[in-house]
Amino acid sequence: MKVLLVQADGLLPNLALMKLSTWHKSQGDVVGFNVSDPDRIYVSIVFKKNKENSLGVPRLYSGAEVFYGGPGHDLETELPPEIEFSVPDYALYPQMDFSMGFTTRGCIRNCYFCNVPEKEGILTRWQHPKDFHNPTFKKIMLLDNNWLADKEWFMGTSQWIIDNGLRLREGGMDVRLLDDDMAERLSQLRFYQPLHFAFDDDGDAQAVHDGINLLGKHGINLRHNVEFYVYVDSPKQFESGLARCRQLKEWGTNPFVMYNRDSPQTEEIKHLQRWANLKWIFWKIDFAEYNRKVLG
Repeated sequence: MKVLLVQADGLLPNLALMKLSTWHKSQGDVVGFNVSDPDRIYVSIVFKKNKENSLGVPRLYSGAEVFYGGPGHDLETELPPEIEFSVPDYALYPQMDFSMGFTTRGCIRNCYFCNVPEKEGILTRWQHPKDFHNPTFKKIMLLDNNWLADKEWFMGTSQWIIDNGLRLREGGMDVRLLDDDMAERLSQLRFYQPLHFAFDDDGDAQAVHDGINLLGKHGINLRHNVEFYVYVDSPKQFESGLARCRQLKEWGTNPFVMYNRDSPQTEEIKHLQRWANLKWIFWKIDFAEYNRKVLG
């Protein structure tokens, strides 16, 4: 069988396609992104805005079976267990120098803007990193939605990462769950990207501040090695987002303004993103001064 893989969007390597590639290669199939005259096609869509354009794939390959998946297409499609728990095919992306996978799926939270609870349900232990790590790599990326939510699992998997001398990038952690043990463990890990947390609601300010103090207490460089996602869902949240960015600056750490990619952005929010996300500007001037210079 000849299998064509289509990654409709996303900056990262596509984990589902990598696992499909592993399974099909184990069956003796020809698999890749540039397979001609395919018998089967898998299309993975991360963002809803790309769904419509991707629906034209069957017209290009009238003789092939076409399967769609990814949160941009629907929240129900899942890989069967024999594929889901296979080792990703890292050869699919020759430029990769890091392993990638989930140690947990689901989340204990129910944030209004997130589809994880609907798609994945409550937090569940998924795979130990040893089961998806490529031993030739010295870096590993965890895609967990809430790695800190199961403290025992976090302590165990993080210790394995330390013991194997790996540098880590994580997908985002819940600063509200931090305690002394976790903060100390984070200080022992080696990261190749800043630690990522979130400050998505004004009502979390005290918990975020407490978590930042814990990180600093354990020797983590707040200005250079920590970043907080600041979610701005709509133009109505602009002032809230700006206030959260300013609070993080006051507390000595960095924001990274996030916006719903499936919604149109205003120029005002674009300016907020540029100011907050470009650190040399963020630490040099306030947004009001930046805005005056940009808008004249």
